[in-house]
Amino acid sequence: MPNFLILPQGIEEESDDTPKKFTNIDKEDFVQTWDGKPYVVKAGETGIFPKYLVNVMASNLARKIYKREAYAAFQGTELEKQRAAVRFVNPEEEVKLAKLMVAANFPEEPKPAEPVMPTAETVIDKSQVETPPQTFNCDKCEFKAKTKAGLAAHRRIKHS
Repeated sequence: MPNFLILPQGIEEESDDTPKKFTNIDKEDFVQTWDGKPYVVKAGETGIFPKYLVNVMASNLARKIYKREAYAAFQGTELEKQRAAVRFVNPEEEVKLAKLMVAANFPEEPKPAEPVMPTAETVIDKSQVETPPQTFNCDKCEFKAKTKAGLAAHRRIKHS
């Protein structure tokens, strides 16, 4: 089982004991002991704890839920269950579950505002814009140049 931090620690603007929300998404009460003190979060409730404790609680509750689901189909005695090493099939699933527990700490991303002023593309219909002529005609002969520079070169060479 990889160690992971759901809420990043060591950020300059925020200390590791900043209060953060933790939601117990399990159907049972969750008890986390830290420094000999039990922290209880009832099923479905949200509590506020220091960020370092929220990281530990999210990881431990995710493991508890996965172990319970893995042991539901386990055939054996209680002693065999205690000795069995439960490995998560997909560690990303554990992280996803733990992120649900701390989702209240992340505000929803703001949606981009509707433009107040219309853009140039919505105001001007491209079919209505006149396009400049693609050829430039010599007034002394019937030479047609693609650019003004080409017409100037023609006049300088042929008509000077």
